[in-house]
Amino acid sequence: MRRACDALCHLLDSSLRGPAESEPRYVISVASRMVGIEAHRLRHYERLGFVCPGRSGGNTRLYSQEDIDHLRCVRTLMNDLGLNSAGVQFALALMKRMDDLQREVAGMSSRLGRLERRKHTGNAINGPDTV
Repeated sequence: MRRACDALCHLLDSSLRGPAESEPRYVISVASRMVGIEAHRLRHYERLGFVCPGRSGGNTRLYSQEDIDHLRCVRTLMNDLGLNSAGVQFALALMKRMDDLQREVAGMSSRLGRLERRKHTGNAINGPDTV
């Protein structure tokens, strides 16, 4: 259970991912070995919408490191936590929503910090606010 939680937390911490991690580079046989599941299961997960690998000029599936991490999370949700495909879709949607909300909170925090600095700068110049 602890391993499953660690995998989910890693997936949610997308702020650590750089552009290189989303670059498609692994063919399906390599991705299959990295994730620890059969290639036919990767194609099935693609049909279910759990992952959308890039394609080469010859239409070969190419998985990014981000895809690999995502697939490991799917594997954890199914194998370790016992979720079915509907449960995985629901969990992934919740994780995406949490990630979106974390980004929104970070943006609001940044904006609040800028407003606080402006307020203090304004107070230093104009003196304290009077009502």
